[in-house]
Amino acid sequence: MMPAAFQTYQAAFTAHLRQPVIHAKPAGVDSKRIRIYREIVFNNFVASVSTCFPVLLSILGKRRFGKLVRQCFSSQQFKSPLFQDIAGSFVAFLQSLESPELPDYTAQLAHYEWIELVLSRQIETKSAALPAALIAEAGALLHCEVELPAVHRLLQYDFAVHQLSRKRRAVSPVATYLLVYRDPDFRIRFIQLNAVTFQLLQQLQTHTKTSEAHLQDLGQSLPHLDLESVIRFGLQTLYTLYQQQALRTDGRVATSNQQSF
Repeated sequence: MMPAAFQTYQAAFTAHLRQPVIHAKPAGVDSKRIRIYREIVFNNFVASVSTCFPVLLSILGKRRFGKLVRQCFSSQQFKSPLFQDIAGSFVAFLQSLESPELPDYTAQLAHYEWIELVLSRQIETKSAALPAALIAEAGALLHCEVELPAVHRLLQYDFAVHQLSRKRRAVSPVATYLLVYRDPDFRIRFIQLNAVTFQLLQQLQTHTKTSEAHLQDLGQSLPHLDLESVIRFGLQTLYTLYQQQALRTDGRVATSNQQSF
């Protein structure tokens, strides 16, 4: 079969798999065999999606969820042949979908559930080695450079998606800030943040500085707050995150003038 002819055949074959009612099967293909093949491909697709979005599935129910999966399967152009990448395609599909029949938080809940899969498979490109001695008090962290783990995400949603479940299917719109990260034991952790802490962690995301420098910058961006209070409470927040292994530092002091706070 010539390359051009094969590409035409391949396009007709995949079009039929996605939308068998609209696109006829290619000539010469056995009807029984392609029906079985359609079922296998779609069932694998459904299984991949369902496994990644258990909360969304429980809220929408099998029928509505299955309808969405069928719409995604029929309309999306998948760039990866790997079933592990299907979940991301489903999230992208929901983000582009406008449907008054679905809860307003549908796409954001799906994204929230998908992030766990993303971080569980992300390759760590930077050493996660801990310093020989862990920092024993918040004050000692003040003059150390701190950073977020390479495997993390700062997330901002319009709904408290982390509170949704089969028993709680309705939440009012509210700005929601989350930190999701993978600890050294490869467990995925979720921490809810307030707006100020979210801003502080965004600074850590983009600049390498000591805790003190970051907190000084934060205080200057919040002139309505007392700078000393921002530094005091901010340092305690950073230390709590450090204890939860959501922040890293090599433990080295960036200035010789270390002091307790």
